[in-house]
Amino acid sequence: MDTPRQVRYATLDAWRGLACLMVIVFHSVAGTLMTPKFVEQTATEGGSFADWFLVLVARFWIGVPLFFVISGYCIAAAADSARRRPRPARTFFIRRLRRIYPPLWGFLLIAAILVAVLPKLFSTLGVPVLIPYSTPTDVPFWQWFGSITLTEEWRHHVAGPQTGYFIGHIWTLCYEEQFYLVSGLIVALAPRWLFPAALAVTLFVVLKLSGAITLPFGTHGTFLDGLWLAFAAGGAVYYRANYATPSIRRCMDLGLVAGTIWAGTHVADWWTFPQTLPAFLVAAFPAALLLGWLQPFDDSSKRYAILTPLRWCGARCYSLYLVHGPIANLVSYNLYHAGIISPKATVLITMPVCLLASIIAGWAFYRWVEVRFHNPQLSPAPMGEPARLPPATLLPFPQVVALTT
Repeated sequence: MDTPRQVRYATLDAWRGLACLMVIVFHSVAGTLMTPKFVEQTATEGGSFADWFLVLVARFWIGVPLFFVISGYCIAAAADSARRRPRPARTFFIRRLRRIYPPLWGFLLIAAILVAVLPKLFSTLGVPVLIPYSTPTDVPFWQWFGSITLTEEWRHHVAGPQTGYFIGHIWTLCYEEQFYLVSGLIVALAPRWLFPAALAVTLFVVLKLSGAITLPFGTHGTFLDGLWLAFAAGGAVYYRANYATPSIRRCMDLGLVAGTIWAGTHVADWWTFPQTLPAFLVAAFPAALLLGWLQPFDDSSKRYAILTPLRWCGARCYSLYLVHGPIANLVSYNLYHAGIISPKATVLITMPVCLLASIIAGWAFYRWVEVRFHNPQLSPAPMGEPARLPPATLLPFPQVVALTT
């Protein structure tokens, strides 16, 4: 295995912070004023600056595919490091599980307690607060199971009712876990072929989307439904920075441009820009292209003081992302029903309040919960050495593809 040139891409923290803030702002108005009807009306009849700003905010959900691209880079780096260590799969999975699941369980527990307690508390105080969530006891067992295990997006293919969430925005984490799983399986079964195997999975997904491959089972909610491509674009950024030759970099750039053109031709409505797979990819592919071009300037850009707030948010983005959902929903819902419904009031009051409340709660959750589950710093992985696995565990490449898809 070759030696990576530059594993760390420090400016990704700033990009991750930007993506997180975009999603928070989007969710601060997504459930109230900002609707497809509002967007269409502004497009046809015109409006004030606040109207057009909300039309722009209607597209801020693209922070999610940007998250997926960054995750692709980070998971590729983690898998590349793990495959050079003894027991590579164990190292990879233990660190991922420790980093993701305990904070998630703490968040779900806190959210369930608050949803159960707040209505009674506010009723006792005589404060008319609306709780836009079902009580925890009304959520079916299988949906709780899917949320706790991050299998809810595809769990309905196996058991229980259709997909449903107590806290809806964790659907993205269900895809993240699938990305981790596939990457970990490649590390376990074919560590020397990490990138060819990931490319094989990517080509399989492309062929399935094109209709060249059909499967005898449903794939909705799994990485096979196409969102793997956003993750793979981030992995391509990592490979581009650390292993690719100039000619391969040009080919990768052309592939991302071609993917962007294909996705753009399949976006159904550019004005409302609904959250469909082509819209996700038309955001993810250019983001990966831009991150690849900017990576050589990382040493200088990571020192820009203007990016400090974004880097701060990026370092705490998991906590911010977890807690912002119920906070933005609760605040925006109640402010809307309290009469703050005009576009100007939404921009000047609802969005700043949701953003500030989410950042404060995210900082508190990070300090008292998430930071307790950070992984210890590993010593640098040995470079240029094969993973220490017995030869019997290195399966032929076709078998690796079958197992990982």
